[in-house]
Amino acid sequence: MDIFETSFFAPGITSMLAAVLLVTTKGWHGKYSIDGTVGVQKFHKAPTPRIGGIAIAAGLAAALLLSQGSASPLLGQLLIAGLPAFAAGLAEDFTKKVGVRTRLAATMSSALLAFFLTGYTLTHLELPGIDPWFAFLPLSLAFTIFAVAGVANAVNIIDGFNGLAGGTLVICFSALGMIAAQAGDFQLAQLCAITAVVVVGFLVVNFPFGKLFLGDSGAYLLGFLLAWTAVMLPMRNPVVSVWAPLLVCGYPVIETIFSILRRLMSSCHPGHADCSHCHSLIKIGIVRRHFSGLPQFMRNSLVSPFCWSFALVPAGLGVAFSGRTELLAASLVGCFALYSMFYFFLVWKLHRAASQSGVTFDGKPSSSTHRQAEQPAPALTEKLL
Repeated sequence: MDIFETSFFAPGITSMLAAVLLVTTKGWHGKYSIDGTVGVQKFHKAPTPRIGGIAIAAGLAAALLLSQGSASPLLGQLLIAGLPAFAAGLAEDFTKKVGVRTRLAATMSSALLAFFLTGYTLTHLELPGIDPWFAFLPLSLAFTIFAVAGVANAVNIIDGFNGLAGGTLVICFSALGMIAAQAGDFQLAQLCAITAVVVVGFLVVNFPFGKLFLGDSGAYLLGFLLAWTAVMLPMRNPVVSVWAPLLVCGYPVIETIFSILRRLMSSCHPGHADCSHCHSLIKIGIVRRHFSGLPQFMRNSLVSPFCWSFALVPAGLGVAFSGRTELLAASLVGCFALYSMFYFFLVWKLHRAASQSGVTFDGKPSSSTHRQAEQPAPALTEKLL
């Protein structure tokens, strides 16, 4: 599938049309598919369908049917492998009763299936004293499965505002595709380009209007595809360091690791949902304070460009230093430090504003029942400071 062929854009058009169809028919399926507005991580005002993963799956299926290029067999293998992750996510989107452990187990099942279909595992990490252990297949496979499930869950974690996860995925897949093309792996580069186009088609409906959310089905499916592509890239191309795809996925990975650490610092369960993610603080501390005159959907959408800007930094560094492990590792540490400084700056700014005004971060009295969904937990803020 050449990039200049009309059929190259067909998967994106398919995902867009499928997304439009899901929105226009929400009166039929809304009883099961609507994402409500009450919850600790809910910032949207209107009930919105959260089954955008169906549109993503439709676009990828169209790509498989239309593709005549070398990426077609690999895409077929990954779509088959991704079925458990997609199914578990879709079940959660419709029922809201599928636990995190079940979804993680499904993602791990997808990773195991991908191993049997493609034969790839992470055989080295370029760490002295560690790499010899990865010659032992069970250990290599176990670590690969763990890493893939972690990245897939990380994508689900950043799926908080209109276009946030989708735009980040486009950045990550584009960067991985550029590295693959530099290494001469045009099959993998084509796979990345196809997936990015499919996500762009979905974004037409998701950003900025927020008419359809990616949902767990879309986040876990795309997260799995991103993670397995990140595994295959250095394993297929020895000139590419294993740290390059890790850095490309830096934003969701750093967000997840940081979230686990701050929850442990606050004596909270690492898997406990809260509204203290960086994107939530950007909404409360920057967008709401400086763009209060805009409609709600626009304020939600404005969060994403801030996060995309950060996602571009590690992705760009991953492309620039794709074969230089030392620089990649240093860049990852630097990006984590940059993220941490920005996060603590936001917490400090919000805490100071709340202390001075005696109101919650959204300007409402602190006794408002709206507090839980609109500001970080005070105990967490104090712990971080």
